[in-house]
Amino acid sequence: MKKAILFFLLACASFSSYSQSHWYYYAEEFYFVKEVPVKDFKGKNFRYEIAVKANPYDTLSKVRVHGINVGAGREEFISSDFTVETRNEQDWIIYTVAGSVDDKATRLWFYTAVNGNGRFNFDDISFYVELESGQWKQLPLSNNSFETKNKNIFEGYYVSKRGSSTLTTEVSADTFKTGKHSLQVTSRKQQSVSLLTTTNE
Repeated sequence: MKKAILFFLLACASFSSYSQSHWYYYAEEFYFVKEVPVKDFKGKNFRYEIAVKANPYDTLSKVRVHGINVGAGREEFISSDFTVETRNEQDWIIYTVAGSVDDKATRLWFYTAVNGNGRFNFDDISFYVELESGQWKQLPLSNNSFETKNKNIFEGYYVSKRGSSTLTTEVSADTFKTGKHSLQVTSRKQQSVSLLTTTNE
């Protein structure tokens, strides 16, 4: 699965048309991926939303969100012309990935990553499909608000879990948008690529 995720990241970099694909200054990052089965919704429009509260420790650190159509094969990524929009709701930012399900797709993958240093909270993930013109239906997603009682807080996600003393992931009971919890990711002491590649003359 790790290999498939890496292919997915490359595909996102190639296929995303969203202007958030600015230069990212940090080589290391934490990410998680939500898979949504869509074989019964080929050609339908969809919206995927995730609430983010970002407290970056510097001006270069940020969150990024992407999505892609995936076929029946393990690494069958399909060129996807999705858009990503944001809006503010109180002190949270709602990221919305919008597009249509490709005729060859059996699932959609939605990728959320922390790039850099800071404390970032994620909550209230939702998926909507347009069954008929103007008629949207919300589909249920497992562990969509990180309320699971399972010890695995990432139940229902593909996730990077690199062991690092500078990165922590936990369920927060202090910061949440809906329910009683959110996913909290804290990253420290990462160096930007520009610092790593600078040479002294």
